Amino acid sequence: MSHPIMLDSAGGEYMESVVVVEWKHQPGDKVDAGEVVVVVETAKAASEIEADHSGYLAEVFYRPGEEAPIGAVLGNISDEKPDVAEQPVQSRAATPHAQASASASQPATEQPAHAAAVAVRSPGSRIVASPLARRVARERGIDLARIAGSGPRGRIRLRDLDDAAAVQPSAPSIAAATDRMPVVFLHGFGADKSSWSRVVPLIDRSVEPVLVDLPGHGSSTHAPEANFEAVVTAVAEELEGRGITRAHFVGHSLGGAVALATWGLGRIAVNSMCLIAPAGLGPEINGGFIDGLINARSVPSLEPWLDVMTGHDFALPDGYAQVLLRQWQQADTQAKLRHMAAGIFPDGTQSMGLTDLLADLPVPAKIIWGLGDRIIPSAHAFHAPGTVALHLLKGAGHVPQLETPQVTARLINELLRNG
Repeated sequence: MSHPIMLDSAGGEYMESVVVVEWKHQPGDKVDAGEVVVVVETAKAASEIEADHSGYLAEVFYRPGEEAPIGAVLGNISDEKPDVAEQPVQSRAATPHAQASASASQPATEQPAHAAAVAVRSPGSRIVASPLARRVARERGIDLARIAGSGPRGRIRLRDLDDAAAVQPSAPSIAAATDRMPVVFLHGFGADKSSWSRVVPLIDRSVEPVLVDLPGHGSSTHAPEANFEAVVTAVAEELEGRGITRAHFVGHSLGGAVALATWGLGRIAVNSMCLIAPAGLGPEINGGFIDGLINARSVPSLEPWLDVMTGHDFALPDGYAQVLLRQWQQADTQAKLRHMAAGIFPDGTQSMGLTDLLADLPVPAKIIWGLGDRIIPSAHAFHAPGTVALHLLKGAGHVPQLETPQVTARLINELLRNG
């Protein structure tokens, strides 16, 4: 069994990404639970990430110097000793960053400072930038005072340096920098991209996982939207901003509805569509669950509603509710969720109806649903057309990607090969 090495999805206001500094072990090395396996650089300092499980370092997805988004899987720890002979690092660094890091090693004269003159700050004003952006700017000879940051509070990120160099060849996109087809993962209401942590390590290496936070969730810079169509538009804009024009889609719950509706906009071409317990196929939804999430003020009031997410054969880790509530309180997440729920799930009802859109989908598609789902009735799956493959999982609840990751990943990979 594989155990992902992950970044904390709520690492702080300025932590949308980190830079991998050093791996303390090589693939194949034995590691113990609690032992430091990798050091990353945040906006403020170096941070050590410890192993959650004992085992063997099996895979490394980010090399030293590469930038990794919050919620990314940096590598895997395996229960069994892996065969790592002649095995190259399977880098999953966001490809624009990886290519930019490579170009940063070239002489600064190849990237003249005047190419980045897109913003002017008042003298003496504070410049907030990621560690990698500062290093690359220094190596390229770019004046950060003349760069407009796109992060929170104007924080400058690496991609801002690429965007600013408009007089140079256009900044590399995911599509341009890799021949791997993107697979866009969209999470559900109240979750974030880290909810895919048990599935992404199992996804076929021939594709490029792209984890996106919905507006008002996780590290998204988009404002929370109380209108479903506005959420869909924001996600489409996010993907276009990453240079994605065609992709496979995997969406869970609200993210499933967003995935399908994103295709419906006609802005992103779709190779395949995998919907996991999707919203949008019927009006019913557990309104008590929604209210419980957005109004809970303590662990005892949140924990019972989190337990409703899973089937009776699966239990969330001890302390999960406490960690989640603390993260939400730090980011004022529940206020954002209340705003969104008022428009998207008014009076405990799904406001979007997407069965006709699903019937028009011209690409291979699957629906994966736990028969024990207590959030959205699994019977909604039978509203899908006969062209969509249906997989009903006995014993699973609303989150098969957490409860049965091996089965879920297998079904996704089957679809990817056919799409």
